Amino acid sequence: MRKSDTVGSLKRALSELTYVLPKRQKIVGLKVPGGGQPSDDLSLNNVKINSSRRIMMIGTPEEELFVDLADGMEPDVLNDLDYEYKPDEADNAVKDSDNIAKVEEYSAKLKLNMLHQPRPGKKLLVLDLDYTLFDMKSKAATFEQLKRPFTDFMLSTAYQHYDMVIWSQTSWKWLEIKLTALGLLTNPNYKIMFVMDVSSMFRITSRDRKGRMRNHAVKALKLIWDKFPDRYGPRNTIHLDDVSRNFALNAQSGLKIKAYKNAHKNRDKDRVLISMTMYLLMIKDLDFRTLDHSKWKEYVVHHQKLVEPIAAALRKQQQQPPPS
Repeated sequence: MRKSDTVGSLKRALSELTYVLPKRQKIVGLKVPGGGQPSDDLSLNNVKINSSRRIMMIGTPEEELFVDLADGMEPDVLNDLDYEYKPDEADNAVKDSDNIAKVEEYSAKLKLNMLHQPRPGKKLLVLDLDYTLFDMKSKAATFEQLKRPFTDFMLSTAYQHYDMVIWSQTSWKWLEIKLTALGLLTNPNYKIMFVMDVSSMFRITSRDRKGRMRNHAVKALKLIWDKFPDRYGPRNTIHLDDVSRNFALNAQSGLKIKAYKNAHKNRDKDRVLISMTMYLLMIKDLDFRTLDHSKWKEYVVHHQKLVEPIAAALRKQQQQPPPS
C-alpha cells in the first residue's frame, strides 16, 4: 500500500484476500484523531497503528457466489449521477502529479494474459461488463437471461472493425465465472483480445463541478496504450461503460451507456445495443479525437439516412427473439 492510499483502499485489498466486503469490515488497531473508526476516504498517511504494531480486520465473508466485490466501493465514491466527466473538466486530473505516478506504477506492473493477438488496422473497443452487457443483480434461471439483448449481435458486428477488450470493476474470481457463463470468450463470431479486472484500477482524487475534491476509482486507458503504443491510442479507442467516473483520466475516449438493470422487465424492450452498433459502424473510419461521444445518439439520428442500407441489414439480423 502507498501512504497516499486511503483506508478504503486497504479494505478493498483485504476484501480480495478474505472475501469480506469492505462495507462489512471493521478495522481494529488504527488510531485516528478524535478516536473511533477511520472514514474510508482518510489517507493512510494520517492514520497511526497501535503500540502492538498490528491491526485486525473483523467481518463475515460473503457467501453469495455472485456478489460483486466492487460493491464495497460504493460508499466512498462519487455518485455517478452527481458528476459527468468531460475532457476539459478532467484536464486537471490528467495533469495531477500523483495521478501520473499511479498510471506509471500500474502500467509497469500490468501483465496481460493475451487470449488473441491484435489485428492490423483495427480500432479498439473497451467494454465494461456489469450493467453494460450484463444485469449483475437481477435473479434469473440462467445467465443468458441476464445478458443484455443484442450483446452478441453488437460484438459480432463490431469485431469486423474493432479489437475488443473487457475491463470490469470485479475481481477475477467472479469475472471468470460471469464471462464463461455468458459465453463471451467462446463465441465463434468474435474474439476478446484480453480481460482486465478491478486489480488494474486505482483511486484518484479529482474535483467535481461544485469544487469538491472526490476520491474514486478509474479505468486508465493509458495502461493499455502503453502496452500497444503503435496500435492504440486516443485516436482509435472507445470505452463503453455505465459509470462515467471511470473515464476521469481519458474522458475524450469514454461513452456512457445507459445501465441495463431489471432484466426480467427490460429484456424484451432494451434496444440500446442496436443503436450502439450503428454508432460504432458510423465512426469506424474517423479519428475519435474529433468526436464528442456524449452526443452519440444525436450523431446516429443525424446520419441515419446516410447509412440506411446498413441499418436495414442490421434490423434484419437482429430479428432473433430474446431468450425466454
